[in-house]
Amino acid sequence: MDLYSIIDRRAQQVLRDTVSRFAPYMAHDVADSERAVSVLDHRLGADDLVLEHRLSSKVIGRIYTCRWRWKVAVDLGATAMMIRLRYRGWKPSIRTASFVVDRGRQAVCDRLNASAVVLPLCMAMELGGLSIHYHPADKTCEVVLSPNYGDFVWMLIPPVKYGRQPTPAEVDSTVLLIQQISLLLHASRCEALAS
Repeated sequence: MDLYSIIDRRAQQVLRDTVSRFAPYMAHDVADSERAVSVLDHRLGADDLVLEHRLSSKVIGRIYTCRWRWKVAVDLGATAMMIRLRYRGWKPSIRTASFVVDRGRQAVCDRLNASAVVLPLCMAMELGGLSIHYHPADKTCEVVLSPNYGDFVWMLIPPVKYGRQPTPAEVDSTVLLIQQISLLLHASRCEALAS
């Protein structure tokens, strides 16, 4: 057994531990893959909800970055769209967050920015990233949420082994954020088809 397979198993255990924190809200698939856990039995309006690790291979270690990924079945028209969360300001007291649309309809982006729940949650959680990609061929939005928990870092030089689990407040905030984004995307369907 080589060193990297041991590290992969530890990272997989961190991922399982992370998803177990969400047990009050959702069950997970027992037959999970090496770097992803499918979430079952939830009522968040999100299809194919997955918590996964993305591996960044380094010469002297490995970094596994945690992210949530899910789909929302919604018809927003025939044009592809990409919305992402952008933070501005480095000082916590003046830092702001807003959604920006790279291409596509501004109305969906405006709805996200006008939400009294989504932006305050994004500010409170200080996410590693959040993006929404609309695929007109599938008529789905794919949402990718990178939280600041669940990552696993293993480095040989200097010797570091680190994995951070979500707090109960972060669990609640994540579940609420997934639900609110999914609901807003479903509600945006009517506006997109009307325009």
